[in-house]
Amino acid sequence: MSYRRWTSPAETAEWIILVGAAFAVLGGWIPWMGHAPYYLVAGIALIGAGILMLWNRSAGLWWYFAMFAAALIWSIFKGGLDGWNLLPRLFVLALIGIGISLVIITGNSRVGRKVRAAAIVTAVIYLVAIASMLWSAIY
Repeated sequence: MSYRRWTSPAETAEWIILVGAAFAVLGGWIPWMGHAPYYLVAGIALIGAGILMLWNRSAGLWWYFAMFAAALIWSIFKGGLDGWNLLPRLFVLALIGIGISLVIITGNSRVGRKVRAAAIVTAVIYLVAIASMLWSAIY
């Protein structure tokens, strides 16, 4: 019986780079309209995290997590703690973060035990963020 992996760290990194490019290109128009350049900056950060992951660097996990933390702070500053305001800004980023963490945890790459443990911790943080947003939106 053969086992085929659904994704690899390199494929995940390529997807993150593509999402980052979409954020950067589409978010590049927003500052021209007089709004915050958040999506442009987030897109550049996503591209950076994807490139680090493509180079098989564990710093990509941390770079993405730092970008998510910055997005969380910005979202709370802009929309408060209301789940309906946080969901559009953070839900997809948290899902992507869970995907990154799962690829690192289950991957067959040369990552060490500390990086896998960090991926488990970040995955739990992303899950808590999603649960908190949904809880706040429902109640």
